[in-house]
Amino acid sequence: MNYTRSDFPESFLFGLSASEPGAETQTKGFDSFRFPIHWHEVLPRGRGQPDGVGVARVERLVETVLERGMRPCAVLDATLVPSELADLGGWRNRDTADWYADFSELVTTKIGDRLFSTVSKVSSEIATDQDSRSLARTLHHRLLANGRANRAMRSLGMSNLGVEIDLQDPGHATLLSAIFSGSYPQDFRASLSAHLPTGWEQDFSTIATPVDWLGTTVREPRDLKSLTPLIAAETPDTAIYVSVLAESESDLVNHVDAILSSSASMPISGLFVQAENQEVLEALQAALTSTELPAPWVKPTGTVHDHWNLIADVGGTNTRLGISINGTLTELHKYPTGTLEDLREALVGVREKVGTAPQAVVAAGAGPVHNGTIHLTNANLMLSEVELARATDAERTFVINDFTAAAWSVADISDADVAVLQGANTPPAGTRLVVGPGTGLGVGALLYSEGRYHTVSGEGGHMGLSPRHRGEVDVFDAARHIAPDCFFDNSLALEAEMFLSGTGLPILYQAVGVVEGQVNSQVKSAKDILQTAQDGTDACAVKAARIFTEHLGAIMGDLAVALIPVGGVFLVGGVAEKNRWLFGQDFLDAFNAGGRFKKIRRSMNLYISEQKEFGIVGANNFCKNALVQN
Repeated sequence: MNYTRSDFPESFLFGLSASEPGAETQTKGFDSFRFPIHWHEVLPRGRGQPDGVGVARVERLVETVLERGMRPCAVLDATLVPSELADLGGWRNRDTADWYADFSELVTTKIGDRLFSTVSKVSSEIATDQDSRSLARTLHHRLLANGRANRAMRSLGMSNLGVEIDLQDPGHATLLSAIFSGSYPQDFRASLSAHLPTGWEQDFSTIATPVDWLGTTVREPRDLKSLTPLIAAETPDTAIYVSVLAESESDLVNHVDAILSSSASMPISGLFVQAENQEVLEALQAALTSTELPAPWVKPTGTVHDHWNLIADVGGTNTRLGISINGTLTELHKYPTGTLEDLREALVGVREKVGTAPQAVVAAGAGPVHNGTIHLTNANLMLSEVELARATDAERTFVINDFTAAAWSVADISDADVAVLQGANTPPAGTRLVVGPGTGLGVGALLYSEGRYHTVSGEGGHMGLSPRHRGEVDVFDAARHIAPDCFFDNSLALEAEMFLSGTGLPILYQAVGVVEGQVNSQVKSAKDILQTAQDGTDACAVKAARIFTEHLGAIMGDLAVALIPVGGVFLVGGVAEKNRWLFGQDFLDAFNAGGRFKKIRRSMNLYISEQKEFGIVGANNFCKNALVQN
C-alpha cells in the first residue's frame, strides 16, 4: 500500500474495528479501536440489574485499549433485542425506546469517563415477515430510542456522540432523513405514515437530537460514492467515520481510494478497518508508521457526572430553582418570578451553569393543572411541560400543584423535622394528610399502598365551612356582605379558605368587627391580626383568631376521618411555623371533637412540619418517585 498519513488530513483518525483488541503488533500506529457493546451482554433481561461478568468484560476491554494508546470507541448495538423484551414486542413496543436509553445510561456510568466516543447503531430492522404496521413502528421506535439515548448520555456529561447507519440497510435513506432533517421522506410518509403510533410527529424533537458525527459501514467501495449525494442533502457539515471490511490488501487500497476521492465532497474524518487477514493489518500499519505518529493519546478522565434534575417552586413573587443530584438537593437559587420569559431565562441560566441538560424538570406552583399546563394563579402565568422542555432540553418534565408538592414534602419526613402536637414522636409509615393555611388553604395527601406513596391532590380550600356555635351565625352572615360569591347558594356555608388563610383572615376579622359594632374598623393584614391577637391588644383580632383556630382544627379532623392517615396529619407553611401559639388546646379540642369518632381522632398522629423550603423539597420527592415509576 503506497499511502502514508501525509496523504490524509492532519486530524484524520485510523482505527481498528473488532470485538477484542489484537496482539501488540496489531495495534501499533492505530489511533482508535471500535468495538460493540451488545445490549444483552450487560443487561441479559434488557432492563433491571446488569450482568456483572458482562460489565467487567467491557471495562477490561476499555482498559486494554487505553493501555495500548488507542481511543476507545464504543458501539451500542441493539441488533438483537434481549429475549425478555422481544417477548414484550421488541421494537414494536414504545417502552423499548426507554429501556434502550437506560442501557445507554448504564454504559455511560460504567465506562463513559474513559471513552473517546460513543455511537448508537441504528437500523430499520426490516424483516420479510413484518407487516406494514410492525415495520413502521419498529423503525420509528428504533429512531426514538437513538434520540433518547443521546439525550440521556449528554445529560451525564458525555460528548462526541455519533450514530451509525449501514449503507446496506434498505431503509438507510429514511434513517438519515429522520435523524438529520427531522422528518420522514415523502415516499415513506405516503406508504407507512398511517401505521405509525399516535402523535409520532411530536417525537421528532427527540429523534432529531443533534449528533456529533455519522458512522457508516460500507462493504464495497462504490457504496461510499452512492452515499455522497445523500450526505450532501441531509447533513453536509457532520463529520463522517467510515468502517470497512477488507479481505485483502487490494481490497483495502480500493476502499482508501474511494475515501480520498469522496473526501472532497463530504467531511470524512476517519477510517475503521475490520480485517481477519494479518497481511491487511500489516500493510495498513506500515502506511501509518511510515511518517511521524500523532501526539500520544491522553486518557480522558472526569468527563461524566451523575444525573441531575431541576426542581422549581414558582411563587407569585419569587421562584426557587434547585439542583438535585442523585435525589439530593445540592443547590438552591432564587429569582424574581416576573414574566414567562423571565422564568424561562432563569431555567436556561441554571441549565447553562451545570453545562448539560437535566434528566427531568419539575415545576410546582399554586393553581390548577390541566393537560400538562399549570395556571399559576399567584404569578398570573401559564406554564406548560412543553415550555419546560424547550428551556432545558430535559426529556421528562412535570408541572404539579403546590399542594401536590406539599404532600410529597412529608414522604421522607423524620422526627427531626416535626413538632409533635399529638401521637407518636416519629411519624410512622402510612397514608399522610397535609394542610397548609397560607395564601389559600392547601390540602394534599399521600396514599400509602404496597410500600410506596401515591399522590392525591384536590382543592381543600373550597370545602364548605359553617358556624360551629350560635355566636358565630352573625359572623358568617356578616361575611356574606363582604364576600357573597364565596357562599354556597343561600346557606351560611362558605368556602373554607375565605376564613382559613392569609387572604381569608382579614375577611373574617372584618366580619367580626361588623358584629361587634365596628363598622369602620381598620383594615389589617393577616400578620397584624395574628400579632394583635397574640398580645391581646385587639378584641376583634382575638375573636377572629379563636374562630380561625377552632375551624382549622375541626376541618383537619374531618379530613382525617375521611382518610384515616395512619402516617400522620401535618400542618405546613409559614402560618403554622410562625404562629405556634394558635395550635394549643383549643385547636386540639376542635380536631378531636368527632362525636362517635372522638376516640379515633384522639388516636391520630398530628404534627407541625418544620421543614425549610417544603415546596421544593416536595417537588424533589415527587421527581424521584416519578422517575422510578417511569
